[in-house]
Amino acid sequence: NQNNRNSIGRLNAIPRDPTNTDTNNSLIEQYPNDYLITDSTYLPAESRPSILTALSNPRDILALPTILVGIVVSFFNIFGTYNESYQHLELLAIGLGFASTLAYILQLLVGYNISPNVRCGIIDDAAVNFYAAVYTGAVSWLALRTCDLSPVWLQQWDGVLSIVSVGVFGYSLLAPFLTLFTGRDGTGSKAMVSFARLISIQTSRDDEMKLENVSLSKSNEEYSTSMPELSPTELLRARGLLAMGVLGCIFVPDALSFALGGREWWDRVYEMHPSQRYLESSTSLFALFSVEACMISHRVGKAGAACYKDIVPAFAFVCLVLTIVPCVCALHWLGDDVSFFSFYRE
Repeated sequence: NQNNRNSIGRLNAIPRDPTNTDTNNSLIEQYPNDYLITDSTYLPAESRPSILTALSNPRDILALPTILVGIVVSFFNIFGTYNESYQHLELLAIGLGFASTLAYILQLLVGYNISPNVRCGIIDDAAVNFYAAVYTGAVSWLALRTCDLSPVWLQQWDGVLSIVSVGVFGYSLLAPFLTLFTGRDGTGSKAMVSFARLISIQTSRDDEMKLENVSLSKSNEEYSTSMPELSPTELLRARGLLAMGVLGCIFVPDALSFALGGREWWDRVYEMHPSQRYLESSTSLFALFSVEACMISHRVGKAGAACYKDIVPAFAFVCLVLTIVPCVCALHWLGDDVSFFSFYRE
């Protein structure tokens, strides 16, 4: 009884946002500290952690240097400087990208900073971290394979890695689409959450457990009940991931061309369009920086350091600096010596 009274007291102490609907206030009471679900608009300023505090964790110790390198790469592209220093800078960014992939996988394996609240589709914390892991790995491979300092041994893996990357790039669009349009009963939404959660120790250490009314069983490896409905905040996040997926899947033709043509195809492109290597490797890195910026925003919002209504425009500005502007500039500087579409058939 004393425990029940304490629980009720904690719920009553939770600030209620008068601008929220009854549904949102109910979510706040059910998930008082999970801002991935409820956002932190109701959080008092004195209770809100600083951005620096939110980023003071082992994961962002790697992510922030990646963004700093991304800023330097962007400026090289803005000013059209493609020299030996730029090539080494690309290798540094690629190395950070692969390190980031391993960090995401390790984070899932140990369950570090993964919300225990099982949610729908790509919005689930484990699922979105798995997506970030495979996507950063795929674009890092593509950037390394197309750059001027690509190792010879990597060419032997064109067939396997390109097919895997086609799946990853397609998944970047398919996952948020399934989350938004097939709903909580969709098999795809359940499967992506089931797989990501089974990787994590905090989920797989029990043969069967219930998290937020969703049953996970190691025997059938699927959720036996409907996933939770998306909250307004999760809808916002899912739509943002869908927009990113539309851009993220543009690398499918590159990966597919490597799968079909391999080294011979890329050697022909290299001879006919010598600067194509700079354009392809740079755009791949822009995608890497965009995903890292997205996941930093994810963790800042998750910690309650900022509201998603403020994070979304800030993230859009960062993407403008790290991806859109340098990409446009790269096309300007390299435009006379690159192919936009015909090189896929050459």
